[in-house]
Amino acid sequence: MRAIERAAHRAMLEAIQEAGYPYMRMPHVALMAHMTADGLRITEFADLMQVTKSAASQLVTFLEGHGLVERVPDPSDGRASLVRATSAADAGFRAARHRYAEIEDDWERAIGRGGLARLAKMLGELEANRPRALTKRSSRRS
Repeated sequence: MRAIERAAHRAMLEAIQEAGYPYMRMPHVALMAHMTADGLRITEFADLMQVTKSAASQLVTFLEGHGLVERVPDPSDGRASLVRATSAADAGFRAARHRYAEIEDDWERAIGRGGLARLAKMLGELEANRPRALTKRSSRRS
């Protein structure tokens, strides 16, 4: 599963770079993949990406320097800020979505429409019913 995910991410990164964002790298794409219309706090990006707050902040600073994201006041907490995409990122989002649609079309050709639907259903079931070995353990006692 991880090899397929990596290949899809590399293909989307290539499409984003060809769309006019040659400086983008996989960590930048990973952050942008979690972007919401309202924006998120840096701590939320860090949690979603499973990186430190410092690492997420560095990525935001880089993307902000290229005009792709902006920090805006968090309306629910005046001390905090949210990070959201700017319109300068729109072409990159479109390129990534278009490339991902092409990838899904390739998968459908490889395993058929029904096969792709079954795969999506099975992966959803695995996600919803993660084996205990894959879930976070609250404490371990010897």
